[in-house]
Order: sequence, then structure tokens, then C-alpha cells
Amino acid sequence: FMGDLEQFIDEFMLKKSVDALVSSSVVFYVKCLLTKAEGHSSNRQSCFVSNEKALERIAGDIRVMRDYFDGLAENMPALGKVVEKEFEVLTTIHELMSIAAEISVSDASDFILVLHKKLRDIDLTKHCVGDLWHMVAPTNERAVWELVESMEETLLAVAPHDESLARSAMDRSQVPGLRLDEMMATLYIESKRKRPVKAGAMEKMVGKWNTNVNPENARQYEG
Repeated sequence: FMGDLEQFIDEFMLKKSVDALVSSSVVFYVKCLLTKAEGHSSNRQSCFVSNEKALERIAGDIRVMRDYFDGLAENMPALGKVVEKEFEVLTTIHELMSIAAEISVSDASDFILVLHKKLRDIDLTKHCVGDLWHMVAPTNERAVWELVESMEETLLAVAPHDESLARSAMDRSQVPGLRLDEMMATLYIESKRKRPVKAGAMEKMVGKWNTNVNPENARQYEG
């Protein structure tokens, strides 16, 4: 595949294409995890037979993808910074899941802050963190929602919401699949899983992301 790219497109477009591959790989992997959370119906049991083994496999997946792109970066020095920036999302998510599973003793607040700096949308941060807990420790999902809500002032101070990010993500000129926030917004607005969301939160998300979902349909999943 890389051989074809190197043969048929110029150097500038090759670099742009590989940058996009890094972003899309991360977005796709996160989407797979969140889709698994969406399909998990138990509020008592983890969606994995063994949280420890599942997290080891996720760490292995991240390592394999990272090694591949690090290998490409040997001939594209600028790619290394892109890989470092994009893969921070995956390592943060893995650490949050490890904390939820009580495998890591790190402070969840520290990594919630890191994730929010990437998303810059408090509602997406709440939904994502809640889903990570729902996968491995569903009995604590409401507690982590409350934790994120208690951090809201700090999160917004460190990484304020920028409405232009939502507008730019939904712009027709944007290539689909490269924006983590856009993927999450679409997934959560279409979600049918009940979450401890405050009344009006889904209408706010629908309006913010300018989607075609009827707010009345979205409201039924608040609870």
C-alpha cells in the first residue's frame, strides 16, 4: 500500500496522506471501543470476560499501530510529531479504562483533563469517560459522570469550548473520519443507550453539532 502511494503521488501529498492515515486509525479504533460500550447492556458486569486481559490486548493493539507509524516516521521526520499527538488519545483512553478497572492507581482526574484538552467539548468528555467506565466498571458509571461534572469549571478553564470547532468539523470540505470530536458527536446523538445525562443536554449537543437528528428523539435517552 505504501509502495503504491510513493509511486503515484508526489512527496507533499504523500506526507498529507500518511498524516491522515494516522488520524483516521486513531479515530477508527476509538469508535470501535465506544461502539462496544454502546452495545453493552449490563449495568453490573464488565463487557469483557477479563478486564486485565482485554486491557493487555488493547495495549498490544496500540503498540502495533504505533510501531508501524514510527517505522514510517524514520523517512518522514515530521510524521513523528503527528504520531505522538494523535496516539496520546489512545494511551489516555487506555489509562482511564485501567483506572476504572482498578488496575491502575493513577488519578482519574488527571487523565480526564488530558482527554478534555483533546476534545474541547465538555459534553463529549462526559459521554466518552462515562462509556469507558460503562465497559469495565458499569456500577461506577454514574460516579464518574459526577466526577467529570465536578471538574467542569476546571476543564472549561483549561480548554474552553470553541463553537468554531463543531462548525469546521461539519463543513463539507472536511474529509470524513479524521475528526475525533465529529465521530463522537455523531455516535452519541444517534445513541440509544441511557446515560445519566442532565435534561436538555442532548438538545444542546444536537444544536451545537448542527445535525439532522430530531431533539425529541434524542431526549428519550437522557436519564
